[in-house]
Amino acid sequence: MVGEVLDYLKLDAPLERRKKYIDATVSTGGYSLEILKKGGEVLGIDFDPEILEVAKKRLEACPTPDNDIGGRFQLTQGNFKDIKKIALENGFKSVNGIVYDLGVSNLQLTSTTRGFSFAEENAPLDMRINKSDLSVKASDLLNGLREDQLEKLFQETLEFHNARRLAKLVIKTREEKPFYSVGDFLLVTKKVFNKKGRLHPATKAFLALRIAVNSELENVKESLPQAISLLGRGGRLVVVSFHSGEDAIVKNMFKKAEAERKVKIITKKPIFPTEEEIEKNAKSRSARLRAIEKI
Repeated sequence: MVGEVLDYLKLDAPLERRKKYIDATVSTGGYSLEILKKGGEVLGIDFDPEILEVAKKRLEACPTPDNDIGGRFQLTQGNFKDIKKIALENGFKSVNGIVYDLGVSNLQLTSTTRGFSFAEENAPLDMRINKSDLSVKASDLLNGLREDQLEKLFQETLEFHNARRLAKLVIKTREEKPFYSVGDFLLVTKKVFNKKGRLHPATKAFLALRIAVNSELENVKESLPQAISLLGRGGRLVVVSFHSGEDAIVKNMFKKAEAERKVKIITKKPIFPTEEEIEKNAKSRSARLRAIEKI
């Protein structure tokens, strides 16, 4: 949803002066690239040091109006839950816009070593966005949590009866053999979900694990108020989320900020990708965009 993000950031024309933007989930640099082309300055943040290297090479090659690319973007490895600290350390105060794209990139999803891809059944069930982080892996959660804790974890993305059934099967399975690989978990999910529809039957179960491993919902809750505080008057915050749990957090926090007269909501309802974009990128079908403006 690059076009929609740029529109809601008010980047529909080249900028008359250098305005400052934060790409809180820079990934491979798609949004940052377009902001630079318009003449803006960008601070890009990502928790994954490997993907930051991809973004750096892409942004360094970006053609810009003033040919001053090196002085107009900074990339830093960090978690967006610390966005205010990171922004102030890098001279980004009272910024013109901030964008969050809460999805995982195709490079991460197709990695053969992270445990996101169903195709790599022998891959370790890791799921950490930053593999050097000392947090628990997905396999640790499956092997260590109680049944009620697993049930609650799976309820983030699954219906109640499926979450309960899956939790029970995980407990039963690990008594015989601990979980280690993607294939180990797939064997369990196949007993719960039928292969129907466009999604792989294990998609939502894997998503619940990824959310838990990376504390994704907690990080969004912690980060958004900080982002609002960093905006200058008239600055905009744009968030693209990919599942109902994230979207509910964004929606509620935006409503709370509006009630406190800190912002006005620009998108009364979520903005969805066009049919044309979904045809080009099927993974975008679950995306939804919300935006606010600082007052």
